[in-house]
Amino acid sequence: MIEWRHERKIIINACDHASLSVTLRAALRPDPHCDSSGIYTVRSLYFDDVFDQALTDKISGMFTRKKFRLRIYNGNPDFILLEKKVKQGELGHKLKAILTEEECHSILTGEIDFLKERTEQVCRELYICLSTGLFRPCSIVEYDREAYIWEPGRIRITIDSNIRTSNIIADFLSPSLSLVGTSGGTRVLEIKYGNFIPLHISKLLQIDCRQLGTMSKYALSRRFC
Repeated sequence: MIEWRHERKIIINACDHASLSVTLRAALRPDPHCDSSGIYTVRSLYFDDVFDQALTDKISGMFTRKKFRLRIYNGNPDFILLEKKVKQGELGHKLKAILTEEECHSILTGEIDFLKERTEQVCRELYICLSTGLFRPCSIVEYDREAYIWEPGRIRITIDSNIRTSNIIADFLSPSLSLVGTSGGTRVLEIKYGNFIPLHISKLLQIDCRQLGTMSKYALSRRFC
């Protein structure tokens, strides 16, 4: 069964970030991925076709969009996710599969036959896309994430900062990957929830006082690579 969630993005500045960190840390539980400082690092490798369809769909505001990505946390190659993210307006869901480091390297070098042998739908869909020769990994995005959760409403709140990018695809798993900063002081506040945002969460975030954004970290990265 597909589990859709609402997703909102709000662009905030450093002062907002500092204030929200104090408020959220006092009221909600940190995401278990976070270290003692309340932060973890996310690195994603995004795929697109030769026509940059995923990028174009995002920029033009298409109602239905999809994108494939590989993702690691804190630079750890022991846990690698392959994801297909599907958006319909403000709603989103993901298809996921866990890959080994060897399987990830195979994708980076174009050896994709193993994907069609995997049982997960996302693996087979990526295989079909890559086998056309018109689809390829094209941009790496890395950022620092502060995350909080409230289980009763399937609510997850994240603040992404220090967004940086690279087009050195072969070094996706390398701890010495060369990255370029992209966002200046811009932070991205994301709220993911089930059917509604409870009033106490809305007040914590002061949602009514903020302007929703359409910023995509993938689209931002493509300005630089």
